[in-house]
Amino acid sequence: MKHKGQSVTRDCDIREALLRTLGEQFAHPNEDLIFQEFRCVGSRIDVAVVNGSLHGYEIKSDSDNLLRLPTQIEDYSAVFDFVTLVCGKRLLSTAQEIAPRWWGISAAQPTEGVVRLVPLRLPKQNPHQKREALAKLLWKPEALRCLKTAGYTTITSRHSAQRVKKEVARTLDTRTLANAVRHAIKERGVSESATPLIEGDDLWTIEYTEMADHYSANQARMLSMLSVDHPR
Repeated sequence: MKHKGQSVTRDCDIREALLRTLGEQFAHPNEDLIFQEFRCVGSRIDVAVVNGSLHGYEIKSDSDNLLRLPTQIEDYSAVFDFVTLVCGKRLLSTAQEIAPRWWGISAAQPTEGVVRLVPLRLPKQNPHQKREALAKLLWKPEALRCLKTAGYTTITSRHSAQRVKKEVARTLDTRTLANAVRHAIKERGVSESATPLIEGDDLWTIEYTEMADHYSANQARMLSMLSVDHPR
């Protein structure tokens, strides 16, 4: 969107430019899901893309501050395969010093009333993903599917969601778990994943767990393939 004479970036303008760019880059509706305000750990990242990887995009406009960035770095680093910081000019220099070296950085530059995104540093693979954080992104039936596929039958639907997810984090390796999370989110779709159920959801019933079998075969096949390539 154009804003005549504007030289200061706003969140809405950067977001519009980012969503437009990502929409052009990731245009396959069945393979590329784009979320806004994606919840992970204790934070919400501005935009997340789920396809062959989990890629988060954090926006810092000229009207923002960096007070929350250290906490966001810790939370995002626990979950995403890649992270890119999209930043206005006022905070760019400081943000570059704070952001991890594996984060990508893009500058949001207002040019003739239109915000342009200029890549300054490409993101690298995250070396710090945490299995406990990844497991919390799964719904209870999805976590149970993972355990079943891995041949672990001691934990059942009668256990709490917290117990099930803890066992998934203990049982699966990081790469297998990250792929299981991506697959689960894509199976849910944007509308379902945008409104996750409450953590510790003992409201998940045996009946619901059985209803969730509509995608268990695909998930089981994917995890089986991953387990062969990446044994624990």
